[in-house]
Amino acid sequence: MSGRSRLFRLLAMGLAATLAALALLVWLALWWFSPAPVSGRLVAYHSGSPVADAIITVSRQGWGRSESHGQLMWDKRYVATATTDADGRFRLPLPGPVWLVGSGGGRLKAEAEGFQTLDVSHVPPGAELTLQTVVNRDERLPGGTAYLGWGEVGEPFGWSFIDDTPTRDLPLADLYPLELNRAPLRVTLAVPDGGGLHFVSAEEQGIAHDSWDYLLRYLDASPEPPSATRLALDDTPGTLFLRTPQDRYAKLAWEPATLTAMTGAVPGLDATSERLLSLRFVYRPFPGRELPYQPPLFRVESVRAALQAELHEEGETLTGPRVYRVVVTDAEGKELERQQVELTPGVPVSLPSCADDAPLSWRFESLRLEYDEEGLPRLQLTMDGATFVHHSAPMLVGPRGASVFEVMAFDTDYQRHDLEVRLRELNSKAESTGCQ
Repeated sequence: MSGRSRLFRLLAMGLAATLAALALLVWLALWWFSPAPVSGRLVAYHSGSPVADAIITVSRQGWGRSESHGQLMWDKRYVATATTDADGRFRLPLPGPVWLVGSGGGRLKAEAEGFQTLDVSHVPPGAELTLQTVVNRDERLPGGTAYLGWGEVGEPFGWSFIDDTPTRDLPLADLYPLELNRAPLRVTLAVPDGGGLHFVSAEEQGIAHDSWDYLLRYLDASPEPPSATRLALDDTPGTLFLRTPQDRYAKLAWEPATLTAMTGAVPGLDATSERLLSLRFVYRPFPGRELPYQPPLFRVESVRAALQAELHEEGETLTGPRVYRVVVTDAEGKELERQQVELTPGVPVSLPSCADDAPLSWRFESLRLEYDEEGLPRLQLTMDGATFVHHSAPMLVGPRGASVFEVMAFDTDYQRHDLEVRLRELNSKAESTGCQ
């Protein structure tokens, strides 16, 4: 072998060794800076028994190429999954290249058949977690977010669970604020006469690790009767149990880290707030004290909730006569007639119209009250005109707001007139009947 060949060979061997050393250094650097894996155990909250064969997913977002177009994108999702063993344990890395995603934490989800899905919004690198899940419940209660605070002029507003809306009329509010200090955090809440409050901290509930909606998941009933008419809360997370004057129950998540205390528009109220609190809740509109949280939540039906507030815990229902107000308006909202009628269950009532200056004529051929299988009153309407007949389906009608029957009517020239028949229950002991 010539001297030149020997030199080239030595150079090639040196270059290969250098590249290997560089590759080793790069691997060691990546290993050194890569986030530590996440590990832990998934157990059932009430029994403490392990949950096996659950799917644990950790996801992170960062730079990467789109799988469909191959273009560079900043919000590519990287995912790693693992399955819990017989002891409920799991271990998995934080996914994605460090140079694209970084060395921070990720979002964890735990899914197991027959159990509620846990969603932990952030887990740091190297976290050792004890996650507590809850079995799926057959009962699903309504809920949402309650808003309470003060308007721009300092006028307080509270939350009505029946109406599922904020209200300035504090006697109608089931929960309203008395004071709010931001630093240190101190909020005093109150309930009207007949209501009650009780607070249970997350520590008292034995919750090991936070997860999304965790303060609504675990404790289903207050360990003590909610009896305080006002309660001062600080930065201690926990669950607030509430009893309304109608002896209905709710629980609200007190999460100081995510509690909204800001200015801005108030959802459900034509007002701008000076200070606004938002509390997620579950509400039981019918008798009973158990408040199981089973996601997803659906909104409170205000008419149904108002009628369910009349039901007795013993199961007795009010199935007697009821008095209703009937109001007819045109498409522009102009009132055409107003009258009141008492209805006996199962007995249809025929009423002449009270409208004098309407562009068409009609009569209420039949107004009929029936009670459904829940013991709630439903009204059925038949409206008869010279050139139209309208038959409605049975509809719940309550005392807190009007239920609207939309009617497409025609005059004798067959010109269309859209009407709205608004029905609302009245106090039968205080209201007279007939045209108003």
